[in-house]
Amino acid sequence: MSHTIKQLEEKNVVSEISCMVWSNRMDLVALANIKGEVALHRLTWTKAWVLNPPKDVKAQTVKGISWRPDGKVLAVAYSNGTVLLINIETKAIVLSFKVNDEISFLSWVQEKTEVKQQDVFNLNEVESELLKSIDLSKPYLRDPPPVSPLEDSINFEDIKGLTSFLQEQAEFNLLVIGTKEGLVHLRVFGCWKCLSLKVSDYFGYQCSIKNVHFTEDLSKMFITVEDKENVTTVLFNSEIFKTHSTELYHVTMKYIKLYELVLYLSKIITNITETWESILLQFDQKLSKYASQVPEGGVTADFLELLMFGTFTEQMEEFLMHDLTKKGLEKFGQTMEFSYSNIQSYLIKHIIKYAQNGTYYLAELKGMSQFEERYGVIGLNTDEIQQAIRSNGAFIIKAGEMQQIINHSVINYKAFFRWLYGSILRLMDEHVPSEVQKMTQQDLSCIAEFLQHFDNYGKVGNKKGSTFIMERIRQYMVDDDLTIKPDMTGNEWTQFLEENNCLKSNENVLCHYLDKSLVQVFNEMKRSVEKVFETPVQKISEKVQPVNTFCSLKLQPMIARVSSINISKDILLMALQKSPKSLYFFQINIDNSCQCLVRCGNIFFTKSPFQECEFDEILNIIDVKFYSTSILSLLLQEGPNSDRAVLLQLPMSPVLQQLAEVDIYAGINESFVPDINGSSIEQKVFRNVDMPVAEFSVSGSRRVSIVLGENRRKIKLFEMESEEDEEEDAEMTSMIKDDSMQDNFSNVSVE
Repeated sequence: MSHTIKQLEEKNVVSEISCMVWSNRMDLVALANIKGEVALHRLTWTKAWVLNPPKDVKAQTVKGISWRPDGKVLAVAYSNGTVLLINIETKAIVLSFKVNDEISFLSWVQEKTEVKQQDVFNLNEVESELLKSIDLSKPYLRDPPPVSPLEDSINFEDIKGLTSFLQEQAEFNLLVIGTKEGLVHLRVFGCWKCLSLKVSDYFGYQCSIKNVHFTEDLSKMFITVEDKENVTTVLFNSEIFKTHSTELYHVTMKYIKLYELVLYLSKIITNITETWESILLQFDQKLSKYASQVPEGGVTADFLELLMFGTFTEQMEEFLMHDLTKKGLEKFGQTMEFSYSNIQSYLIKHIIKYAQNGTYYLAELKGMSQFEERYGVIGLNTDEIQQAIRSNGAFIIKAGEMQQIINHSVINYKAFFRWLYGSILRLMDEHVPSEVQKMTQQDLSCIAEFLQHFDNYGKVGNKKGSTFIMERIRQYMVDDDLTIKPDMTGNEWTQFLEENNCLKSNENVLCHYLDKSLVQVFNEMKRSVEKVFETPVQKISEKVQPVNTFCSLKLQPMIARVSSINISKDILLMALQKSPKSLYFFQINIDNSCQCLVRCGNIFFTKSPFQECEFDEILNIIDVKFYSTSILSLLLQEGPNSDRAVLLQLPMSPVLQQLAEVDIYAGINESFVPDINGSSIEQKVFRNVDMPVAEFSVSGSRRVSIVLGENRRKIKLFEMESEEDEEEDAEMTSMIKDDSMQDNFSNVSVE
């Protein structure tokens, strides 16, 4: 039975729609409005969820939406360059990154090859299948657990389960991002940026990325660019994505592991810093106020005088009775003890433990880089990985140093607060308990050591000026050199390295940066890990080279629309709108040497073939997209602001028979291109839309389309392959239920 187009829904929305894309796996359509909101609707127009734009991209518009090939993730690009990857089931933002330019194109492509067995660990096959089962960490290393205190403070960077979520993918895929500055970025699985290609450098002038299309095996890439006058397509040899997809997969998995780990450690450090500062800030502010009232060095002197002679200065008495108070000291002592315990737990159970995981992943990467014929080709550098291992080791050492400082500080601070509490009780003429009054020589030494650095001043974070530093922990949590360096006198390993400079400079000996804070060492580790994955970007970009330039067309500005589709391994079709009333249709055949045979035709549409139209003018082409490998979908309209719009399904076979071969080197404008009247082609299916239109979106796999009205607030949903009798039954049912809702779209024809 013949197919027809049936209208399913007609809806009005509050805000103007700027972008809409169907999922090829589910009956879902993603819509973006001018407010930057992204909504997911089912075919029945039931709303699944709405995502507001992130706080830092307010007032930004959505420039592109693309579905991951498996339909589980949605990529959303904003005009300021921010890209979000969204889990469609939970609406959670899996990943967020930024491109330093306005995005003009977004797509997600996948290789059409046999599904590979990936990331499978078999202990009996380690030797023979080492590279096939490259991720051997699962039996030994657990992924970091969630950090509950941070769930509210870290909004869209929560990547819990990112690794397992991405490893669900069975086939190699790339997120393609094009910018208005002529840059093309490729990200494996949407995560690791493996290529950054500046196409504008190839042309020597400024251009914007209009479309990027890969062949089925990803070995060839067509990039269509637009400048003020021309639209040009360039063929690039991207063979590396075909020959080294397995290697790119393995490197990406390590990137994801390390990215997740670095972000996790950053969260822990942030949590420690915020907790510690909230506890000590009030007490340090009081000490800073006291320090401002006495001469330089007076704080330590006054406390030592009180310790040795039991006498109070006037400022000291005011400070203890009115600023610090007995109750305040009791509360602060309990809180500080609890805080020390928590920090120790974070250091041992989280920072040190999971930083060691980083060493494992980096060591795996280093082993992979030894296979130069496989991983050296994509840019893995052994020396850079070794430096990252050293930086990670230095971070572990610094965390261990901080742990020792805490152990030592706990003893000192307990003795100090017990003594100070007794002093306040004596000042208030209250009874001093025997356990508080008792003071040993060791306690005196601890208190004296605690008071030793009371007159040290340092920065807190990025705040201007100085602040009082009561103890030694906070200095590890700021991005600045340590004010009080650890004393390594008597450390045998330090002495051994000082006596043997040859070992001290050996790459396998981890560094201990005595003057650096934990945050400084962590930032250096983070930079070194990032550098490991930056070198492959340069290497891969060098291997993706232009081969042919063709389809250079002089078009009217802001008119060009591009749609492309693969119909086989070596043949693709491309539709490029050259004016409001016609489009170029290309059939491109590519051989193994990247040579192209191009056939082209100029398609236009007249109104006279349509039964309900009595005009001879040429219809305007509002939008064009490939519905499938055999059908081209078009949205046609009589003229500006006309309500005579048509949704057309045009079969490709008759069009392909009328194409003529063109000389790609001479240019399309200088070649003979046959004119093809699409209205004269039989077997087309069309339907009147009866409203001024702006654009549409189709899905051949789901057999649906959505048409957007000219005001961008009205939409109509259509089923593209409905049976004729179903259409008639639906219309009769609608008329019986409500005459006022009679369907006026009965002019559906199959010719």
